[in-house]
Amino acid sequence: MTVYFAADHAGFKLKSELLNYVRGELGYEVEDCGALTPDLSDDYPEIIARAAVKLAKDAAAGIDSRAIVIGASGQGEAMAANRFKGVRCALYYGAASKNQTDISGNELDIVTSTREHNNANALSLGARFISADEARAVVTYLQNLGGVVDVAAIRLPAGLETKAAGRAGEEWRPYIAGDPKKGEKLFFDADSNAACGKCHRIGERGGTVGPELTTVAGTRDPKFIIESILDPSKVIASGYEAVLIITKAEQYVTGIVKGEDATTVEVADSQGAVQKVAKTDIKQRAPQTTSLMPGNFKEILTVEEFHDVLAFVLSLK
Repeated sequence: MTVYFAADHAGFKLKSELLNYVRGELGYEVEDCGALTPDLSDDYPEIIARAAVKLAKDAAAGIDSRAIVIGASGQGEAMAANRFKGVRCALYYGAASKNQTDISGNELDIVTSTREHNNANALSLGARFISADEARAVVTYLQNLGGVVDVAAIRLPAGLETKAAGRAGEEWRPYIAGDPKKGEKLFFDADSNAACGKCHRIGERGGTVGPELTTVAGTRDPKFIIESILDPSKVIASGYEAVLIITKAEQYVTGIVKGEDATTVEVADSQGAVQKVAKTDIKQRAPQTTSLMPGNFKEILTVEEFHDVLAFVLSLK
């Protein structure tokens, strides 16, 4: 089962923590639909719509999936998600300060009720009202797939609390200590074997074809970063999926759509070059499942170069 995550700047930090937890500890497939960087000027309806569209498509196809959206209050995010047919998004502020009962006096758990009586497939969290620990109510939500729920799982499931506590004091380290200064040079040198800066932006430097990485190490764990470098097609960030366009003149254009209007499509290739294609010239257009990012870094980078680049990226917090 896939869990789609989406949050604006107000829910960005909580989204990152829950995403890593749901993927790493619970073992669910996850897809981060954004925002990919904390931007105070972002607009939550557009971001939430990315996850809602994917969830709606799955629902229409009979695919069992879930979505977790996060904002300051969660109110607007829930309303934005519920605009899409097939999405049933419930709002959650954390555990109640007292036992809840319905008008008949029966004990009531709001997360359980949304699944049991409303068949909710999405959950909206208010980041200003709940801590990361309280937000583990998503565990209850995810467990409650067949009407049986462990309400106590709002806290870490049995066994995971000890496991997590044991890991808390452990700092992950690569087996080779890379040089972040050398890594930075490899990252931005367009003629190096890495040349990451052609597509990725850090601060005011670099390209815009791929996701911005200014604070990537502050929101992604080392395992995810390593996998993203060595196997970039495993998880492709929402909005950065590649597309193949075949023109009527049999010209093949592959890249990421950076702009589109009624007459033209702008596509950025792996070198950062942008090509404009007239829609009247398009014979075929198809999404691609392979990332535009090269998948052969394990072959073209030496072990030392890889660890230098990794050391640099892990310093971006």
